[in-house]
Amino acid sequence: MRAPDKKPRCTGPTSGGGKSGGGGKAGAATGSSAKSELAAALKWLNSYPRVSRWMAQYDIEALVDAGGGIVRIDNFLPEQVARGALAILRRLPPGRWRPTEAAEDYTHNNISHAFWSVKGGIGGADGGGSNDAALKALLRAFTLLRPEQLNAFSAARYDRGHHIAPHDDRAYTPVKLDTGEVITCSRDLTCVYYLTSDWQEEWGGALVDLEAPPEEGEEAAEAGGSDAALQRRAARRHSRGQGRLYVPRWNSAVFFRVPRYHAVTPLTTDRPRYSVFGWFLQPGRLYELYTGEGEQDGEQQQQDEEQQKEKTSDRRTDGQAQQGRLQQGDAAAAAPTAEQQQQRPGGKRRHKKQRRQKAAEGAPQCLLAQRLLARLAAGGGAEGGGEG
Repeated sequence: MRAPDKKPRCTGPTSGGGKSGGGGKAGAATGSSAKSELAAALKWLNSYPRVSRWMAQYDIEALVDAGGGIVRIDNFLPEQVARGALAILRRLPPGRWRPTEAAEDYTHNNISHAFWSVKGGIGGADGGGSNDAALKALLRAFTLLRPEQLNAFSAARYDRGHHIAPHDDRAYTPVKLDTGEVITCSRDLTCVYYLTSDWQEEWGGALVDLEAPPEEGEEAAEAGGSDAALQRRAARRHSRGQGRLYVPRWNSAVFFRVPRYHAVTPLTTDRPRYSVFGWFLQPGRLYELYTGEGEQDGEQQQQDEEQQKEKTSDRRTDGQAQQGRLQQGDAAAAAPTAEQQQQRPGGKRRHKKQRRQKAAEGAPQCLLAQRLLARLAAGGGAEGGGEG
């Protein structure tokens, strides 16, 4: 799930799908059947009451909360509408798809990404017309999930090499009101609707939830932390192939709250991946944007922590070795040597001899005095007795 080292360039999509007709269940429909499916889908999409009733069944807030901040909904639109939606995207002229790409630049709130996108509106000189009207009707249907809330929706096409690096979707969006006033809004809830069937994980293009709970054997991440720490943690999980994978599933939609770290794995197939994506917005600035501040400090801090761990380990090893030497020294000091063991039986005689030596050292050195003492010793003592 590693993003490519070199950012692929958008060189221009071809009309229609790849070898498998765009990968959708509508891919097999041709001629009159495709036109009838598209007509049926447009009839439904242009019926405000029908779309409103269908979207009203989804309590997105409750579903997202119950899923821990993210949820996937299968069979999101009626089947015939989903087939018509794919037909709408496949019929768009190549010139309507605009490259959406950037290199990593946190100072401008950019992460490495590349794919094609298009918004509803007036077509360009290369065509559009009814195709753009159909696209506008398709994108409008998603806004009815929260009809009272501001929003921004587009369609996307991923080709080989297209991807999005780890990010959390935080961004400010200028919105022009009906009064002409332009206000700043913040992304609040993300929606990705998939229009590819029978998709394989190894083809890439999967959404990776990098804030999913760790799986068995995976190190649990500490809660909180700075923006730089959270970004590094998400990138580390992505590089290790961790996180929950949402492989594109036909007619399914994934919703999650912003901010939430995620990525899109690089496409490895020539089969295009179609989707509708967008955000519901809240007026004002709900959060601060990550500008890369603290990234170098964080990396230096991580290096310092690793070095400190190594030093602590070395000190612990040295301390254990020193303690072992001290214990060996204490044992050696406590055990008597062979010489000491031989001297122990004659200890009393040795002490007596030492006392005699000390006494002799204190005896008179004069020859006359020595003779006098000898005579006294021979005669039994002097006047008044002698040494007992």
